[in-house]
This record gives sequence, structure tokens and C-alpha cells, in this order.
Amino acid sequence: MALLDFIAGTGQLDEAEDYFINQLDHAPMAIAHFTSHEEAEAWMKSVAEPPSPVRILIGDAYYQFWYTREDNTRGMYREYCIEPALEALTARGIPPRTPSFATRVEAEEWLMSHPANPYAFVAIAGEHYFAVHHPRLKRHSLHHVASALKDWEERKRAVELDTALEAAAPSDGADE
Repeated sequence: MALLDFIAGTGQLDEAEDYFINQLDHAPMAIAHFTSHEEAEAWMKSVAEPPSPVRILIGDAYYQFWYTREDNTRGMYREYCIEPALEALTARGIPPRTPSFATRVEAEEWLMSHPANPYAFVAIAGEHYFAVHHPRLKRHSLHHVASALKDWEERKRAVELDTALEAAAPSDGADE
């Protein structure tokens, strides 16, 4: 109830309703965009009681930001929330007729007048990118397809390894 009161009290009912009704039509929501880790960390330290947990974008990568009120600790970690969608979409093949641009600036200019809904593939200098529309931030993030899929595979392998190591670790007897 407190959350609903907060949403109503801050005049965000329309945004909350839009999020719940249309969440499948939007990319994972990020509340802010920063060009560098340093810029994100400066913001993280400057806000007295930041929202938590929330996603932010640093460059074109998603990060999960968290804050613990009890001891005022804050942190962020890389979050792989767009990569599963990218993996599923590329499994069917990248559409053959993707808009093609010589530079990122050209692609960004085109995307401003032809926003991805919520995703689109574009080619920049012969390389495929996954454009993700962030309407609330008034921008697109551009994810290099080959690099993003490689990073996602590495992340999945790391999680599998951690899971296997945890399962193989000897029990301390507390569960017995």
C-alpha cells in the first residue's frame, strides 16, 4: 500500500499504469543514462535516498543499482536483461533488410525519427546492432550483436560454473 500511495502522491499513476499495461511493448526500463561509470558513481553518491533497486544505462549497457537504507550502502552491477531477447531474436536470423548507416551518429539520427518499437536491428559500418528504444530517456541504446551475444554466453557459463561449485561445496552441517 505504501508503494501505491507513493506512486499516487508523486503524480505517477499514468506512468505506472502504462508500465503494467504495456510492459511487453517496452524495453527493460532504465531510469537514467550515464556516459561513464564515474558519472554514474557520482550520481549514486549524490542522491540522499536513491530509488532501489533500479536499472540504469551506462553507455549502452544495463546496470542494476541498489541502495540499502539501514547502512547507506550503494552499489551497482552489470545486468544482462536485454541479451536473452537478443538471443531469441537472432536465433531466427537477423532480418535481411535492416537499415544501414556509415556511422553511429547517422544511425542515432535516423532512430530519433524512426524509433524502434521497442527493438530494431540496424547495421553500422557493416556490423549489426540491436537498437533498443528508451522513450522515457529519449534515446536508443545500440548493442553490437556479436559482442553482446559473446558476453551473454560468457555470463551464462560463469553462472553455470558458480552453480556447479555451490552444489559441490561441502555442507557445514547446518541443514542436517
